[in-house]
Amino acid sequence: MKQLIYFIFLLLFSVLISCKIKPDSSMNDLECINGNDDNIESTNKQLSAKNYNYQPAKKLELKKNSLIDLQSAHLHLGEISDSDEMASEYKKWNLSSSEILTILRNGEAINSHDFSYLYYVLPCEMRGSAMIDSSMYSFKINAGSYFILSNADTSYYFGCSNIKCKKYFLMTGGSPVRDLGQ
Repeated sequence: MKQLIYFIFLLLFSVLISCKIKPDSSMNDLECINGNDDNIESTNKQLSAKNYNYQPAKKLELKKNSLIDLQSAHLHLGEISDSDEMASEYKKWNLSSSEILTILRNGEAINSHDFSYLYYVLPCEMRGSAMIDSSMYSFKINAGSYFILSNADTSYYFGCSNIKCKKYFLMTGGSPVRDLGQ
């Protein structure tokens, strides 16, 4: 009797191992396969094509002719130590509306690696909101020559170290050749 139960258990176990779930089926509908890898590969293609239509986030592209309507802007000063040699510069730094628009128009998209290693995060920034090509974004323009545009679910990083906006920042980032002497 023990041998019969053992045999039935092994038989059920081997049937379960050789079964797969169809992409459009419930857990009750199982299709058994013959161990052919082509069948598994075609099932994976069906799953990725049918159930997981991954689409990367749309990249924000600021153009020279983008319509930008500045909604609000204010200076935000973070924690500044009196012993910091640039403390007085931080406290004096500010941007006008036209300077903000110039910076937004001349920024270049940067990746997280460049942001982390090539830009200074300073305790002074302009914060506000702007309508860009009929979409609302909040912005943070840091005195370290970068800015961030954010909407409900995405943040976009831009560097601004070209000649047109270099004069608006306390430090310039974005160039390892210039900044690190390489």
